[in-house]
Amino acid sequence: ALLFIAGYHLALFIALPLYLIARTPGLDLLGLMALLWAGTLVAITMGYHRFYSHKTYRASRILEIPLLFFGTAAIQGSALKWSFDHRLHHKHVDGEGDPYGTQKGFWHSHILWLFEYQAPIEDRLVRDLKANPFVMFQHRYYGWLATATNVLLVVAIAVLTQDVVGALVFGFLLRLFLTHHSTWFINSLAHIWGSKPYSSEHSAVNNFILAHLTFGEGYHNYHHTFSGDYRNGVRWYQFDPPKYLIWLMSKIGLASDLQRVNRVAIDRTLVAADRKLMLQHLQEVEHPRVQAFVTSMEEAYESLTEQLAQMKTDLDRYSVLKRERAREEIRIKKAQIRELRKSIRAEMKDWERLCKEVIRLKPEMAGA
Repeated sequence: ALLFIAGYHLALFIALPLYLIARTPGLDLLGLMALLWAGTLVAITMGYHRFYSHKTYRASRILEIPLLFFGTAAIQGSALKWSFDHRLHHKHVDGEGDPYGTQKGFWHSHILWLFEYQAPIEDRLVRDLKANPFVMFQHRYYGWLATATNVLLVVAIAVLTQDVVGALVFGFLLRLFLTHHSTWFINSLAHIWGSKPYSSEHSAVNNFILAHLTFGEGYHNYHHTFSGDYRNGVRWYQFDPPKYLIWLMSKIGLASDLQRVNRVAIDRTLVAADRKLMLQHLQEVEHPRVQAFVTSMEEAYESLTEQLAQMKTDLDRYSVLKRERAREEIRIKKAQIRELRKSIRAEMKDWERLCKEVIRLKPEMAGA
């Protein structure tokens, strides 16, 4: 791993400037490189990560073929090994058994962990993947397949652009550099730089900039809190291409059983995380109104969690009524859910306003 990674980085840093001095890359070359970078990165995020590592949806055999082809071309190891390492990461996040935990620093989690002793694959963690013939074929012949896929792609780019050197420099070296570091940023920066709206129990953070660099994997605090969700960016405006691709595949029969955390569970987690942070902040601030804020926080939290619990009960009952096809009861329950949603929305806005007021109480206001 060390020789290959160091070797291609060195080759890129020499070849790219020389190429740019000699000529300007054509738009066709740049476009094909970008397309290939996107394809290999999506294969890692949508395939290796959300399908093989977390089983957040079911992929048909037809869909598995391109996921494994482009995942192999990304040269990040077999799906079996990648998923084993990732499952270890989630099992021991930030602990001693985390293969790329941030406790040893940015560079360790970003790249240096690859050069350390690699633990042998434990059957108990990847028994499901070992039963997949496609995964095992790729694992057994990974070296040959990685070589073949990349040769095939570089030759295809060379034929389409009539630029052999450009195909090597952009279609292989630069594309590999971008794909690798985009993925490695998830292990490093996505545990260092960002916010923790869902949980502060682990180092994973949300960062919308990283979401764009990593094709949707930047909402890492959400992912580590709800790792069984096929989505990473749950808001409509959050950049997460694999989320839409998985949904689209489900509509044409190539994916199924999409796992998603319901809105109520997400809101309950958000409110609980807010409450913890706000109470910690209030403990640090000496201010005449601290106790009043604590009381307001607890009352608002209790009311909101009660309403969210009621929403879960109502939604569960609604599902039962739909199965029973009880039309009149369904109509009544839908109306109740609609009114409860309005009430929760209003209380969530009040909660957000209260949190902003608490945050404005700065420690330097002590004695004010």
